[in-house]
Amino acid sequence: MKILLLGVAITMLAGIGQAVASSNYGNQFQSGNSNEANISQVSESTNNTAYQWQEGDNNQSYVGQSFSDNSYVDQSQIGTRNWAETKQVNQEDSEAFTYQEGEGNMGILHQWGGSRNTANAYQAGRENTIYLDQYVSSNDNLADMEQGGNDNMSSLVQEGDGNYFRSFQVFDSNVFYGGQVGNGNIGDLFQLGLENTAYLVQTGDFNFMEVIQRASNNSMVTVTQDGKGHYSRVWQGGHDNVVIGTQNGVNNFSFIQTFGFDNTTKLVQSGSVNMADFYQWGETNLATIDQTGNSNSVSGASEGVANTIDIDQVGELNLAEVGQYELGSSDNIIVLSQNGVEHSAYLGQIGSENTTFVTQTSANNMASVFQLGDSNVATTSQN
Repeated sequence: MKILLLGVAITMLAGIGQAVASSNYGNQFQSGNSNEANISQVSESTNNTAYQWQEGDNNQSYVGQSFSDNSYVDQSQIGTRNWAETKQVNQEDSEAFTYQEGEGNMGILHQWGGSRNTANAYQAGRENTIYLDQYVSSNDNLADMEQGGNDNMSSLVQEGDGNYFRSFQVFDSNVFYGGQVGNGNIGDLFQLGLENTAYLVQTGDFNFMEVIQRASNNSMVTVTQDGKGHYSRVWQGGHDNVVIGTQNGVNNFSFIQTFGFDNTTKLVQSGSVNMADFYQWGETNLATIDQTGNSNSVSGASEGVANTIDIDQVGELNLAEVGQYELGSSDNIIVLSQNGVEHSAYLGQIGSENTTFVTQTSANNMASVFQLGDSNVATTSQN
């Protein structure tokens, strides 16, 4: 069975090749299998609206709006192996919304050019894919993507000023790729489940990034920020997870929290006046922090058994304040290397059979080590 309701067109194009259109409206509904729907509002069209709703299997849906102002697109699909693409080109004050329910869905949303655009995509099922991009001199954009199910993938690109994205991925083996280029961007990603992966990049000024992975085993987060004034926060709970963070520039801040066991944190900061803060709870966790530049600082703590903190600072006037303070903990290790002048180190350990290694190279450096418990070892070298 196939039902097609083609909506009303108000002042539609007189000919398909005509270059001017205005005040267009389209509405399509389909029910059945192997259906297709296509709405094209072309070339310099203004105040356009398009709706498409499909139910069944193997449906396809496409909406194109070119050179249009104040356009709106709404596509909904229910079934399996659905495909929906929205293409808004060189528009202003536009919105795009795509909802898909089933398995193996693909949602593609393009917003090229224009300002103050909004794009939303929601998918339920598994093996779903979202491609969403907002770029080419686009300002004040919003992207909101959600996926529920396993083996989903989302890809986001935002270029311009004042961009914001917020994405949810629930269940296992999901992948997210996100990139923001411009000023004043904010990113927020939440992944719940096992074996999830997130790759995030921000380039520009005054950006913010937050990633939360809960109930996550064998998951990975990679965050790269290039510029100044960046802030990143990563939270992981589970085991065998990995966090890799890179910040280049000045006045950057990174906060990483891991809960569980066999988790690995790797943070690299290059520049000046950068700050790194971390917290680990559990067993056999590893935190490695490398800072290059002047007036950088590291602070953090780990609680549990057999955790390792490894810090390397190169430059001048750098500070390290870290500790392993849980009562009854043991077999923890702190390794600190500071190369340059006028560094400061404050290290502490509570428990038994803990070890601290401190190496400071050059002049006017200071190190303070505190240990409370049995069979602890502290070694300090200043050259």
